[in-house]
Amino acid sequence: MPFSHGYLSKVNIIVADDHPVVVMGIGKIINDFKNFNLVRTVTSIRALFESIANDPCDILICDYSFENDDEPDGLLLLRRIHRLYPSIKIILLTAHDDLVIMQQAMQIGVCGFLSKSSDDISILPTVITRVLQGEKYIDPLTSKALVKHMMSNHLSSPTLLISQLTARELEVVRMFVRGMSVTDIAQHTDRSIKTISTQKKKAMQKLGASNDIELVNIFNKLF
Repeated sequence: MPFSHGYLSKVNIIVADDHPVVVMGIGKIINDFKNFNLVRTVTSIRALFESIANDPCDILICDYSFENDDEPDGLLLLRRIHRLYPSIKIILLTAHDDLVIMQQAMQIGVCGFLSKSSDDISILPTVITRVLQGEKYIDPLTSKALVKHMMSNHLSSPTLLISQLTARELEVVRMFVRGMSVTDIAQHTDRSIKTISTQKKKAMQKLGASNDIELVNIFNKLF
């Protein structure tokens, strides 16, 4: 399958999860892409650190919690990985209701979040691509849950959601919320209507907005 990530060599990936079925499924998806190199799959924290030490990777796809493992996991695990291997980009496998944990993980340095409840794990290559390009990624299911949580609890911190948007996507949403049409924004920014429409659509997907009204409400809540 064609794939471009800007790296001159293959992207080395380690997958860590205490559920062998999950590891196997993710490994299969990674192996389908010639630009990805599945370095190793592990099911324990000890094996994870041994793998990272012996086989450096660019991307770590990691569970948050490892049951029946004597080693400490969770935020402590993420902090330790980021401290020892700051160049590794971490994609965290989560339950979409772990919203407070997600906010803390983002502050630690986690780059992407993929819900285990997601109907389509095949979006993983897209997640990896976005993370490699320096973006933050939160899957649509988790974004919607985060927005709902934020609205119902009157939370004011926009960091987790807004960090997903590129500078141009954020610019487009700001202008749209102020009342400018897609055509107006295109003229103002000297970009095509198609480009502006695409950037607006991507921003809506990232923020979990199903329509223009939701987009305006979410943005006003965030700011």
